[in-house]
Amino acid sequence: MRNISFIAITLLLITGCKNDSKPTANETETMKKDSPVVKAFAKEKAVEESKEIPTLKECTEKTVDYETELECIFPKSTMENVYQKTIKEKELEKAELLLTELPKQSSEKEIHQDGLETISYKVSPNKVEIEFLFAGGVTTLELEQKGDDVKRTIIHSAD
Repeated sequence: MRNISFIAITLLLITGCKNDSKPTANETETMKKDSPVVKAFAKEKAVEESKEIPTLKECTEKTVDYETELECIFPKSTMENVYQKTIKEKELEKAELLLTELPKQSSEKEIHQDGLETISYKVSPNKVEIEFLFAGGVTTLELEQKGDDVKRTIIHSAD
């Protein structure tokens, strides 16, 4: 019994360590850096990346009593880009009810559905404050342009 076990283990080790030099289906042909295909791909990739909303951000979260504050810094961005990203990723409750574009002037929008009463927009030169007035509290979205960066603050306050 011991001999059979020894032979089986030896065969497993030999077959497991065997180096197979056959080409695999995963190997690809390398292209030269200056080929037209590589240049076209690089140009197409650059165009795609420029359309994307920046996803790099640094966030901190604070909770005090009945208030939670999430502050994020978006480097090399604009308030419009961060606003669109906030809507797209639904980082706020009822974000789909926000205006499609960041408003240029202060306004208020009456909603009266699912516990949301109003959305008010307060616009100043480098800052926009959007306030969601719910039956049970207030959610505030602040966007502030600071040089090339945008600071986004989301504050959830209970009544």
